Amino acid sequence: MTALRTRSATVWHALLQHAEQGPDAPTITLIPEPGRQHSLRVDTLVEHTQRAAAHLAEHGVGHGDRVVLCLPTGQEFLTAFFATQLLGAMPTAISLPMRFGGAAGVEAQLKDLTGYLRPAAVITTTDVIQALPHLVDTCLIDGAHLLARAHSTDAPLHPLRRPRSEDLALIQCTSGSTGRPKGVMISHANMAANCEQFTSAAGWTKTDTTVNWVPLYHDMGLFTGLLFPLYVGADTVLMPPSRLLRHPADWLRHISDHHGAVSAAPNFAFGYATARIRDEELDGVDLSSWRISICGAEPVQPATMDRFFTRFARWHLPATMPLPSYGMAEASLIITTTRPQAPLRFDSIDRTRAAVDHHAVDVDPHSPHALHIVDCGTPVAGTEIRIVDDTGTPLADGRIGHIQFRGPSRTLGYFDLPEETAQAIDGPGWWKTGDIGYLREGGLRITGRSKDLVIIRGANYFPSDFEQAAETVPGVRLGAVIALGHRPPDADSEELHLLVETELDSHQHEALRQAVRSAVTSRTGVTPAQVHLLPKKSIPKTTSGKVQRAKARRLFLDPTPHPPADACPAAT
Repeated sequence: MTALRTRSATVWHALLQHAEQGPDAPTITLIPEPGRQHSLRVDTLVEHTQRAAAHLAEHGVGHGDRVVLCLPTGQEFLTAFFATQLLGAMPTAISLPMRFGGAAGVEAQLKDLTGYLRPAAVITTTDVIQALPHLVDTCLIDGAHLLARAHSTDAPLHPLRRPRSEDLALIQCTSGSTGRPKGVMISHANMAANCEQFTSAAGWTKTDTTVNWVPLYHDMGLFTGLLFPLYVGADTVLMPPSRLLRHPADWLRHISDHHGAVSAAPNFAFGYATARIRDEELDGVDLSSWRISICGAEPVQPATMDRFFTRFARWHLPATMPLPSYGMAEASLIITTTRPQAPLRFDSIDRTRAAVDHHAVDVDPHSPHALHIVDCGTPVAGTEIRIVDDTGTPLADGRIGHIQFRGPSRTLGYFDLPEETAQAIDGPGWWKTGDIGYLREGGLRITGRSKDLVIIRGANYFPSDFEQAAETVPGVRLGAVIALGHRPPDADSEELHLLVETELDSHQHEALRQAVRSAVTSRTGVTPAQVHLLPKKSIPKTTSGKVQRAKARRLFLDPTPHPPADACPAAT
């Protein structure tokens, strides 16, 4: 590894430096809905943070504590996040429940999380507090009341402190194969390193305004929408993730209105915007300022990117294509990325050789045997990646295996889980990502996730290959297909099952099943055992739109004879 020099020791060092600019300090603009917005200068944010920190200290929050944030994108989140850090405590952000038909889901989530993290406080909304029964030994703090205290000019100010680099900055929650929470510990040094790594790679400067809709509890939203711009001293615009799903044109309008230069999204959002935005919704929109379009969090599909950039070219969207990137919470965020102005590159490899021989062999892009794999770029400065086989032996370029990385942004480990941390580390600092891929000319290609592989008659298949084939069939909702391997009792091998959302009427379902079965068989050589057709919004997803494979599998295998309307069918 090469040494990495950061321009600021921590994000807090950068934040306080920018706050000293006073009226010229960077701003955070919050747009909860069209026609309403509020701009918050970072010097004002720092002052609010000091008052909120004093209030949290009165509730017993102190250095080394954990604090759970269950808040929407807004001033409440910003104040609570930085106030927690100012006290030397670690925030852990989780999503708000999408609806309160019963708060059982969020209640169970919070009980599991509080039992694991043992937080000094949970900061959330009035609705959540009223919907939940008493959480034993947990201090519940209303985010609105905390914000009111932050705005009160006669409230006491907590002294400012710059954290030590080795102090923990946050705990990002993820789930293991069991579904139990795992807290990824990120230090201030890890955070500053990744801020330096990506902003330098992207050429991100203080003149580049960010427009972000990805939720702040998600590492992509937190870093690209908040921490990266604060680190470089740039303005940022935050909109709630619900606006993207309800009115995707708002995303592009805000980029135009605020001359946004940076915006990040998973692949699905580019496809969703292409399909759902009407031309008349973009009157007067100019996207010429958008030069850094980050795409990550899920596999990047070349066809999706081509449709997006072709569709919106008439609104002056630069034809530079996105920056495919690869990362994970255990790396703070970014591990590899392409660079601005670089064309989108992808390989067309033989799917059979990839699945059977674990070798990336080029074929004609139009071949029915072609599997398209996007180049996710080279490692950011100071980070290394390697591909290893099942024994941990490094593999040559073009050989498909397990992806490992090491670098200055790598997590210290999982909170209070020493065994899981030890299992994730291989040799001197290498972290096992759990993903599968290969290297070519220094660039990383992701082919799948090891635990998601579908294994049929001894051959490994990437679920994305089946899913992409199904999505070519008219009537199948884009981004709403999940391929699962399932071994029935007494069977010798897994069978392929497809969970497919559609809005077609029931009398068209059998024809659609046959069309999907035919498309998948023709493209992959594997015939699905069953195609399960589901109504819209049945497949579980995060609020950022990413499919939840583990949850889908659990619902699929649930033997309950009458699953909820929004659940997947039980396996039969």
